[in-house]
Amino acid sequence: MNIFKEIYIDDGRLTISDEGRGFLLKNAFLWFLVLTFALKIFNVVEVGPGTASIGLSKVNIWFRNLCHYNEGVGYSPFWYTLTRCFGYLSMAACAFWTALFVRDMILSGGFDGAGTDKNLAASFFLYVLTAIALVIFHYLVVNYSPVLLPGKRKPSPSYPAFYALLSVIAWGSTSFHIADIFDQKTKLRRILIALCMVLMLAGIVSCTLSGLNWLTDIGGSILLGILLLLIYSFFFYM
Repeated sequence: MNIFKEIYIDDGRLTISDEGRGFLLKNAFLWFLVLTFALKIFNVVEVGPGTASIGLSKVNIWFRNLCHYNEGVGYSPFWYTLTRCFGYLSMAACAFWTALFVRDMILSGGFDGAGTDKNLAASFFLYVLTAIALVIFHYLVVNYSPVLLPGKRKPSPSYPAFYALLSVIAWGSTSFHIADIFDQKTKLRRILIALCMVLMLAGIVSCTLSGLNWLTDIGGSILLGILLLLIYSFFFYM
């Protein structure tokens, strides 16, 4: 499939056909699986707190050496603080759309979903699906964080990177709602969506530079985030 034929401009918006989204979904799923299995198979070495193992170690260790993290703590306190700030902002965005969904359910007089905004319902289930994925990877550990945070006795599972995934999901879903709400206000819609993309990128970059995750953790979170958003898009545009 030539994916570029499935992408077109519709009323000033970048639009992808159902066939194009299906193609991207399959590829995002495939590459996420490839990366996940590669981390358990290729170039695995014991490194980090508790001699935890990490796959694709050459690229991961290279990136950590490139960033020159603080030798005393192994991560950047500045970028870690910034990452948490962007994380709280992302959580607030998810909480906002979830609150609107709950309000719709209460006003509709039941919890069967009838009478609720389908797009708000789609966002709620996107957040639930994201939470389920995080719980699964918390117990099916792919690899551990390269640093031990204060007060922790052992490193936490770090794949996929929580804050990076949260940024993709929160601002990706918010962009969908903005495009729907401001459908007739092209200029405002573009400005707000651009702001969402900036916040998403800022969250990913700060998480990457914080040193709490391996570089491949960030890549996995981006791929998983894209995969979940593509699934979400089919329900959002129903």
